[in-house]
Amino acid sequence: MKKFVLAALMAFGGANASQANDSNWDFGGFIYLWGASLGGTTVTGQSFEMSFSDVLDKLDFALMGALEARNGPVSLLGDFQFLNLAEGLNASVGPGFPATADARVKGLVFTGTVGYDFVDTGLNRSTGFGGFRTMSLDTTVNIAVAGGSRRVSETMTNWDAIIGLRGRNQFAERWAFTYYGDIGTGESDLTWQLSAGFDYRINNWDLSFGYRHMTWDISNSAAVSDMTFSGPYIGAKFRF
Repeated sequence: MKKFVLAALMAFGGANASQANDSNWDFGGFIYLWGASLGGTTVTGQSFEMSFSDVLDKLDFALMGALEARNGPVSLLGDFQFLNLAEGLNASVGPGFPATADARVKGLVFTGTVGYDFVDTGLNRSTGFGGFRTMSLDTTVNIAVAGGSRRVSETMTNWDAIIGLRGRNQFAERWAFTYYGDIGTGESDLTWQLSAGFDYRINNWDLSFGYRHMTWDISNSAAVSDMTFSGPYIGAKFRF
């Protein structure tokens, strides 16, 4: 999967490098804070959850952003989140499980897409896209049950192909509604993402805010069977 994705991106990049000599590309950036809680289920069936305040309290470093390159109806988009949670956290355990669990997560999530506008009226734009999502995580899960304990640590990297739809609808002079959705599979059984929000124009940049959810069903992990990030976001969009 990884080799296939890299080969496809190199082929696309080579094709568009020649086009870039004859036409102009526009570029945009998005720097944001995603107030996401982290949740999931261990391979033994126990749930764990970190609220955003828990994540923030344990956070050593975070970097979140997106870059877009656009040439007519064609667009390239890369979106990433890097998190380093420095300590473990006592987590909630589902009903009926007389146990405690904690989890530690450090890693990178990157989504790269190639899109094409099938609607563009100036005020409204809808873009269909295909691409990939990779998740590289160092995960540690500790479980204690009836005086016994189990510790599972692993480095996990998943590559998944995705397809989806994103767009922006301007409904007032300064206001626009934005949306994004994708779904895919590969090394994960299933991964999907949804977000919706608003942009407010301030001079030559946009204040952007909304809600975002990202999830994986994982079959190749020794520690977790599913994982989710979910919560509000706020940030700034600009073009250069």
